[in-house]
This record gives sequence, structure tokens and C-alpha cells, in this order.
Amino acid sequence: MFGTGVALMVGLLVVALLVLPVSCGVAARADAKVRQLSKSPASHPDPVSPVAVAVADVDERCDQWRQLATRAWLICGGAALVAVVVVGALICVG
Repeated sequence: MFGTGVALMVGLLVVALLVLPVSCGVAARADAKVRQLSKSPASHPDPVSPVAVAVADVDERCDQWRQLATRAWLICGGAALVAVVVVGALICVG
């Protein structure tokens, strides 16, 4: 029974350590995409310009990327927290 709990914690640690770099990469890429979209010339047009539809599309995509970045950063933080807690538990157990 004791060995099974340790094996389960090690498995959880491995999963957390695999999720951590992936979610950080996704979050960083989504943040870069948000910065790129917000600096695009279509995001700051003349208000009388007929490009209003394109601006709405860019703003919508920017919001979607921002939401993805937020979720990915939360997952990254959660995975880091799980990894720290599991390592602490393994240190206490071992």
C-alpha cells in the first residue's frame, strides 16, 4: 500500500512536469499573438474607414488569444503548484 501511494505521487509529478512546459509554451505564444494583433495597423483604423468589420474581427481574435493565454498561464501555475506539493510530499515520505 505504501509503495502504491508513492508510485501514484511520482506519476502525478511526471504528468505535472510534462504539462508545465507545454502550458508555458502555449501561454507565451498566445501572449505574443495578442501583442502582434494589437500592434497591427487594422486594430487602430480611422473611425470613418470602411474597415470597421476587419477591426471587429481583429479585436475578436485578440480577445480569443487573450483568453487562451490566461487559461494557459493558470494551467501552468497549477501544474507548478502540483509539482511543488508532490515533491514536498515525497520529501516528507522519503
